[in-house]
Amino acid sequence: MGPMTVDGSVVDVQSHWTADGGRIVTDATIQTPDGPVVVSQLGGHADGLGQRVFDGEPLIELGMRVTVIAHPDYDLSSRLHNVVDSVKVTADPAGFVRTGPTKAGNYLYWESGCVFLTVDSDGTKEVAGDGEFPVIDQCIATWNDGAASCSYLQVMDAGKKSVEVNGKDYTNVLKFRDTSWCRPATADDPAKCYSDSSAGITTATYVDDGGKRDGAIVDADIEINGKNFSIAVGGVTLGTTGCNAELANTLTHELGHLHGLEHTCLASGDPQRVDGAGNPVPSCSATSDPKITEATMYPFQDCGETKKETLEPDDIAGICAIYPTAKDPHSCDPVNGGGSGCATGGGPLGPLALTGLVALLGLTKTRRRR
Repeated sequence: MGPMTVDGSVVDVQSHWTADGGRIVTDATIQTPDGPVVVSQLGGHADGLGQRVFDGEPLIELGMRVTVIAHPDYDLSSRLHNVVDSVKVTADPAGFVRTGPTKAGNYLYWESGCVFLTVDSDGTKEVAGDGEFPVIDQCIATWNDGAASCSYLQVMDAGKKSVEVNGKDYTNVLKFRDTSWCRPATADDPAKCYSDSSAGITTATYVDDGGKRDGAIVDADIEINGKNFSIAVGGVTLGTTGCNAELANTLTHELGHLHGLEHTCLASGDPQRVDGAGNPVPSCSATSDPKITEATMYPFQDCGETKKETLEPDDIAGICAIYPTAKDPHSCDPVNGGGSGCATGGGPLGPLALTGLVALLGLTKTRRRR
């Protein structure tokens, strides 16, 4: 067997020390038109250490598009590997964007290894029967499975019950709003309505006191707009608005916000941000970069769109940067109401700031012109 050329997108990267502890090896999975190919490269990051060959080939990273020349070879245990000879990077990873920063400059994150999501048992009347609930499970699995190779965070189904959104009840809620696209009035506050153009909204409550837990999310609620859009599953809906919003498309995007990801570009009125590589996030109206416009966290969609139902490499890279396996807290605890954040401990909650993560703005029958 001679050398091979492998051309495609890097969809998984796993680094480890060899058994003798002498080197770090990176196994990268490259998705090609003919299927995935795993190649082995010297160097990488493992157990809190990095190793790089200076003047060698560039390290393969998640989200890159690459052309790799590799040759098959055996280790001393007679296992076959595709060993990297050369790497040409044809596109760098898309720059994922994290939510934040807080007043102290920190980005939002979950402290536990699990996030518990409670689904309002009323569901939506725009999907026949209980057809929305399997789609919710599917969207959760999309994030859990998509980043499982390099991230510890898991979203857990906390069951169904009749529940209203409340930013300080430490219950993460998924709520469908079929008749009114507003947060209901309370005893001391009138109803608060959202933009008619938003197919979904995620609101996070987080620690914003500048202390050790600054940026820790303590509550995140998702609301789905069935008033201005017809919530659909597989193109089928009982809604009558004339613009279908595929539930899996909307919810997969919103779950990205729940994890702590922001939009890939700036909508009108958004503050300036930087991406995961430290680069300024461009205005949505000023970019046509497919790494931005085709991403799950792009803030606009077409009626009936489905492409946000799957994750892109930058989505996975973002989750793995925020919640890398090497920093697994080895806890699976809900945030509790006793003021300690995670049930495993921590100091009293400091002041809470409420931020609305407005998702899928400007949803129209045709994509917004740039």
